[in-house]
Order: sequence, then C-alpha cells, then structure tokens
Amino acid sequence: MKKLLFLLICTLLFIPTIVSAHTELTGSNPANGTIVKEDLKEIVLTYEGKIESLSTMKLLKEGQEISFVSVTPKENQLIGTLSSPLENGDYTVQWNIAGEDGHPLSGEILFQVNKIAAAPNTTTKQSETKSKQEESKKETPKPKQSSNEQSQSSSLKTVITLAIVIILLIGAFLLFRRKR
Repeated sequence: MKKLLFLLICTLLFIPTIVSAHTELTGSNPANGTIVKEDLKEIVLTYEGKIESLSTMKLLKEGQEISFVSVTPKENQLIGTLSSPLENGDYTVQWNIAGEDGHPLSGEILFQVNKIAAAPNTTTKQSETKSKQEESKKETPKPKQSSNEQSQSSSLKTVITLAIVIILLIGAFLLFRRKR
C-alpha cells in the first residue's frame, strides 16, 4: 500500500513538468495590441523553445490575407518578410507552430499600423486626417488573450488541481491508517 501511494504521489508531482514542456510564444514584433507608427516590413515571433520547419503564419487585414515573401523558422523565431511596408489599418497575425516536442500550437496577434502621413497643405486635410485617426482609435479592437497568457492560466489550473488531489490522497491515506 505504501509503495502504491508513493508511486501515485511521484507520478502526480511529475505531471506539471510534462504539461509545461510545450513551446510558448514569449514575444513578438510588433507586440500584441500595439500601434505601429513606422514602416513595417518584417514580423518576428519569438518562442520559448526551438520550433520545427512546419511552422507557418498568415497576415490578415480586414479578413483579407496579405502574402509574405517568405516565412522562415530559425531556432526559436518565426520570421515573416513582406515585399512592401504595411499600409495603415488593423492587422491579425495567425500563427501555427510545431514545437520541438512535436505538439502543434496556434494563436494570433492583433496590431494596428497608423503611420503619420506627410504634412498636408491645407487645414481641411489636417482636420480630415485627425478625424480619421480619432475614428480608427475608437474602432481599434481589444487584443485577444495571447497564447502565453492562456498557457500560464492553464498551468496554474493544473497546479491547483494537482495540489487538491494530493491533499485528498494524503487525507484518504491518514483516514485509512487510523481505521486499522
């Protein structure tokens, strides 16, 4: 009985390390929810561990896909190169990777490009530009929860669940021990 209980506890203690072995997104350029104000010709996603060559990403503007010249996985980064700088607007990067352990992960990053145009000649153009900028700020979507935040939340739930199970097992062990 003691050996079985010891084996069960050891197994439960090792589960969080197995679960947390997945590669997570640790950063991106542009970051999730940012407003980019200069030319952007490259999107870089950085992960916690090495990613496989099967990893891909898509860039969407208002539901329309914008093609990358190349999407290159290098060690722990996925780099998407564009043929020309992005125009003003709201963008979504949808990524799918295979981590070093082979598990597929996916997520998306939302950002906005809002480059300041050349100085207009008339005040009418200036007021139009300001009103358009104010409208775009109001319409900016709230960024979705990133995969990193989701995986941290998932890890916390796993740890809490395991702690409760361990406490219940110890309680059951002590209860049965007293009855003998």
